[in-house]
This record gives sequence, structure tokens and C-alpha cells, in this order.
Amino acid sequence: MADGTQGLPGRWSYGALGGGAGLAAWLLFELLPGPMAGMTRLHLLLSSFGTAFFIAALAMAGALRLGRALAAAALLALPMAGLMTWASLRFDTVAGALDDIVAPAAFAALLVLAPPFLIAGFSPGGRWLDYGALFTRSWEIVVRFSAAWLFVGLAWGILFLSNALFGLVGLEVIEWLLELEPVPYLLTGLTLGLALAVVGERSEYLSPELMLGLFRLLLPVVLAVVAVFLLALPLRGIGHLFGGLSAASILLATAFGAVTLISSAADAGEACRPRGALAESCARLLALLLPVLAALAGTAVAMRLGQYGATPERVLAAVLALLAMGYGLGYALAALGRRRWATGVRRVNVAMALTAMVLAAGLLTPLLDPQRISAADQVARYADGRVPADKLDLWTLGHDWGRAGQAALERLAAMEDGSGAEAMERQLAALKGAASRADFELARRGRALADDRSSLALTLPVRPEGATLPEGFVAGLRPWEVRQISEACAARTAGGNPSCVAVLADLSGARPGDEILILAQRPGEGPLLRAYFPEAGGYTMRSPDYLGGADPYRDAGAAIDALIAGRYDLRPMQLNALEVEGRTLFFGR
Repeated sequence: MADGTQGLPGRWSYGALGGGAGLAAWLLFELLPGPMAGMTRLHLLLSSFGTAFFIAALAMAGALRLGRALAAAALLALPMAGLMTWASLRFDTVAGALDDIVAPAAFAALLVLAPPFLIAGFSPGGRWLDYGALFTRSWEIVVRFSAAWLFVGLAWGILFLSNALFGLVGLEVIEWLLELEPVPYLLTGLTLGLALAVVGERSEYLSPELMLGLFRLLLPVVLAVVAVFLLALPLRGIGHLFGGLSAASILLATAFGAVTLISSAADAGEACRPRGALAESCARLLALLLPVLAALAGTAVAMRLGQYGATPERVLAAVLALLAMGYGLGYALAALGRRRWATGVRRVNVAMALTAMVLAAGLLTPLLDPQRISAADQVARYADGRVPADKLDLWTLGHDWGRAGQAALERLAAMEDGSGAEAMERQLAALKGAASRADFELARRGRALADDRSSLALTLPVRPEGATLPEGFVAGLRPWEVRQISEACAARTAGGNPSCVAVLADLSGARPGDEILILAQRPGEGPLLRAYFPEAGGYTMRSPDYLGGADPYRDAGAAIDALIAGRYDLRPMQLNALEVEGRTLFFGR
């Protein structure tokens, strides 16, 4: 350890710090919300400070003397609490700010990335950018917290078991203690602190090298998976990758997973880096493939932004794609070097960690305000005619994007008369009188909903050939179902068919007549697959269970083409019931 073992916090100091964290959590999240109901910003400031301070202090106390750890934690927690409170001003209420995914994610990123730099800088003779210290301390924190939380879970399991054992003889002391509001928080914090202390004392037995060694075993596997994916991509077709944000999420997760594995091979320095030829070769090859994964993820995000405009979630995805591309280009350049490729990887890691912290802080300031960026983009898309009034998500704009969204609504209302002005006025009037999103959807569609139902009845292909939908079926669909299926029918599959189909088939021998299977896929969305079973007064909706074959969600277009072409069969499935003591138990639906 940087300070040596002498002077580092012992078990009682760790326990007191953990217990204090638990009591602070109870105070901030259970006791104060009521009395501070009229001071929500101040409560958010205190809660953010307490969260950052205690997590950072517990993380750094194993590497620094207690006084230095507390000072470093306060140095980190104060600006983080200020940034989080500043970001909350984007919304009228703190509750609205906490419903936003971006600000908490940026806060968490800063809390994860900053402590290793503080440990390196606050250690005697330490340097803020010493990669060996940054790498070692980062993985020590991961290992220590993982082991400590595992022990906390075990301790609670023993506590519940003990309570059950006491209950057999009528003793309720443990249950009585746990009913006291601060006790669960105090016990969790105290147990976590003591566990961190013991893990720190036994660091030679629970070294990060164990986890890093296991990660290196995964390098050949991940390299093979990525290589096969990239080789199969041209054969399968690259277009389907860019239909939805889920593809970007998978690609980004894979890219950052590859970053972790490559970093494990580079290790903390040349002296401790493993010299196995297999691990080194796999790491360098994976580094060369990383820019391709990052570029695909970035393209998927960019196409989503182009198709549907910016949202706070897409802004966050764009930031992550930018980071992935930075890692990819840096790692690839390092891997192309004949010597000391790992040194290049380490330099990239420091630069990208600093970049990530700057971007995370920026997301909490007006510089990268995702709500403002998203609202401005949506208004611009309407203003230049890329999206009509009835396709703008005004409910989200006005209710989920805070003050920036409300200002965007005012700009939309103040726009000069044009071809879409009347439609926008109707949409804004529907939004003003709606108490919920469902009310807004019903109000804004108005007469158009009846037209949509009529149009859907004409455009939805029905099979077998010559079959027709039962009378009243389309009229009974809910507005959002009509919208989803109609948008799917307006698109086309690879076979040139409407991207929707209805199949009438007897799916339940216990009911007379046919049920209705609907399979539809909107552009850029996952497929809609369900069956409607006739019941008294309407239909009940059911999702399928898979009994064999590939998941139809992976290639819904091909399944739609096959159903329209009549390439399907109905196969009876025999399901038995269990009769026992006059009761019949049936496990099939």
C-alpha cells in the first residue's frame, strides 16, 4: 500500500466509517425527506454529498491514512454534489431530475473514475497520473468492494436464519431490532466497513491478479466471437444492425468489455505484465478490431439520431460511442507499434479516463445539457419539415425534459403560420387538456383514429388467402396497437411485403373458432408478436411460448414473408393434466 500498513485505518475505524455511512443513508433517505419537503434542492445537495463522500471514503481508506482519505473524499464530494444540484435546475422539481437517466449515470461515472486519481495524488510522493498506481488501486477497489458486499449478503442471510431459529422458541429480539428504522442501515454499513477492513488485511490472499488472470483467459474467446461476428456481418447484411438502439447498446457493451480485457493484458507496467504469447497476441488482435466495433456502434447511434432525433438517452449513447471510438483508435495505433504496445494502451487509458470524467461533468452542466440538446433538435426537425406535428412526442417534450422541453413547446406554439401550424395547434391543445399520456394520445388523434382503423382493416394482410378479420376486431384494438400495426404495415420487408400480417388459426382446441395471430415490425423497433383469443365482450391478448427453433424476434421480416406466402403449419401439441384427490392440475396454457 502507498502509505505502508502503519497508519491505515483498522477494523474499528473502518466499522465506524461504515456505520456512519449507514446512519447517514438512513438520515438522508428516510428521516429528512419529510421535514425537508419544502427544501428539496438542499436535500438533494446533502444527499449527493453524503453518497459521494462515504462511498469515496470507504474506497480510499484502504490505500490512504484515514485523515487523507476523508479529506480526499470531501474534495471529491463537494463539487459532485454541486454539479448534481446544478443539473437538477433543469427541472421544476427534484423528482423530475431524478427520473432522468443521464444525470445519475454521469454522477456514478465520476464516483467510479475519480477515486483512483485521488489515491495516486494523495499518496506520499504520489503522482496524479501514475498509471501503475491508477491501475492497481482501481482493481483493488473493485475486488475489495465485491468481496465486502458478498460478506454483507452472507451476514444478512445468517441474521435472517438466526431470527427464524429464535422464532422456533418464541424469541423475537432480532425481529424487534430490525423493526427499528436505523438498525438495518447501521448493520449494513457496519458490516461493510468491517468486511473492507478484513479484506484489506488479507490483500495478499485476495489480490486483483486473480481477477485479471481470469479476464486474460477470456481474451481468446472474445477475440473469436468478435472476429466471427465481423466476418459474418457482410454475409448476413449490415443494414439490420442499424434498426434500433438495442444494437448500439450491444455493440457498446462489447466494445467496453474488450477494453477491459485488453487493459488486463497490458497490466500495470512492463515489469508485471504477463509474457504469454497467446494472451498478448489475442490482446493486440482484439485492439485492432476494436475500432470496427466502435464505428458500428457509432453508426447505429447516428442513424437513430437521424431517424428519430435526439433524446437524452441518445445523447448519452452518443457520448459513450465517442468514448468507444477514442479507445478503439488509441488501442489500434498502440497495437500497430512493434514494441511496447502495452505502454501505448496505458497512455490511452489515462487519457480516456480523464476524457470520460470531463464528459461526465459536462453532462451535469449547461455545456452538454441533454434535455436542451434534445429539445432543440426536435424543434429543428419540425421547423424544417423532417417530422410532422402528429409525429412529435409532445408529451415527453413537455413532461419529461424539464424546463428545456417546456421552452421548446413555447417555441413551437410561437412559430409562424405554415402548412403544419393548424396541426400543431391541435396537438398542443390536446396536450394542454390531457392528464396522462394515454389521455393525450386519445385526444390528439381524435378523428384520425377512426381513419386509422379503417385504413388498417384494408392494408393488413390476412391469411389464409381469402380469410377476413372478424367484425369488430380492428375496432376493439387499443389506440397504441392501431398505431404500432399501422406504422408496421406502411414499411416493407426484404421480400417487398407489408411488414405486418394477421393469421387466423385454431390455436386452442378448447375454444370454438379461430384465434388471430398478429406479427408486425415497425422500422427501427422490435417486432410485435401476439395472439388474440376471443372472449365474452372482446379479445384477450397472449404472447407466445417457444417450444423449438430460433427466436422469431431475430428475423421477424422473414417470418412475415413466410406467413404471407402461406409457408406455415399448425401442429397439435398434446398436454396432459394431473389428477389427484379430485383435483385436476394443468400446466399448459
